[in-house]
Amino acid sequence: MLTLIAPATASAQIMLAVLVWRQTALPGRREMAAALCLGALYFLHAAFPEALKPLVPIIATGPLVFNRAVGLGLELTPRPLKVDAALLVLLVGLSGIGHVFSALQLVWDVVSLYLFFELPVRLWRRLPGDLLNARRRASYALLAIGTLLGAGVAVASILGGSAPAATVGAFLTLCLCLATAAFGGELKRTLTPQRSVLNVAETRLLQRVRTEMAEAYADPNLTLSRLAQRLGVAEHHLRRVIHAGEGEEHFSRYLNRWRIESFKARAKAEGTILELALSVGYNSLSAFNRAFKASEGVTPSAFRAALKAKTSETMPNTADTPSGQ
Repeated sequence: MLTLIAPATASAQIMLAVLVWRQTALPGRREMAAALCLGALYFLHAAFPEALKPLVPIIATGPLVFNRAVGLGLELTPRPLKVDAALLVLLVGLSGIGHVFSALQLVWDVVSLYLFFELPVRLWRRLPGDLLNARRRASYALLAIGTLLGAGVAVASILGGSAPAATVGAFLTLCLCLATAAFGGELKRTLTPQRSVLNVAETRLLQRVRTEMAEAYADPNLTLSRLAQRLGVAEHHLRRVIHAGEGEEHFSRYLNRWRIESFKARAKAEGTILELALSVGYNSLSAFNRAFKASEGVTPSAFRAALKAKTSETMPNTADTPSGQ
């Protein structure tokens, strides 16, 4: 059965990879196209292991490429490139000697499972602050599809071993590719962020949001839900107003804007960067450093040093002139 369905699934993945590659505005399109091609190789290798044995090191990178591709496509915060490079070397190295030492093959399996299951966890964590209701619904659908796919493969593996698991995985992946090809265009139009015009009541609410944020941004426990409670409005209504009125797609970015602007206004004040970071609502210096660099392109210390240097250059020279001159 696998020898019949694997080529069909691989063909569907390669055709979908071509469609994805042509979507030039799609985030992570190159990585997603590569992940689909690697998935095609995986199913072909499962069906014809001896013929594709030389390609095992390339196929072994699939979990990492898939993880990074989906993360970029969903606009999740990516891991540093050096971490992904280390994972890449680890996966390729383990695939090369895993057939000799079973314990190393187990390590490869664990790393691969981590890369697959880390995605739904990161997606779930982002959901509470996501300001795009359409993307939230799509995220719930992706979580449900991923759960069903994983459950189907797991049950098949428990009942019959690796061959039935690969067969079930290939069949479900084929169905997913066909569904994506059929409804992908409509899904893309649905998920494309569109700034709509606020009505009079929503404009008033936006002014209330800004007034409330001016007082609440320094609360380290502030969330979209807490802000909605403070304002006495529904969360889905607040999401629309912030997205349409402020142009943000996630509440954490909106909150970081307030906090970073506050730090920049206080940067010349006395105190360490940690003290200033805590005063604007961050729980740790590392979290503040990441947020500030992502927003401003420099570290807080570099920004503060440049600001002080600029201030020194513009200050008039008040040194006493020598007597008699």
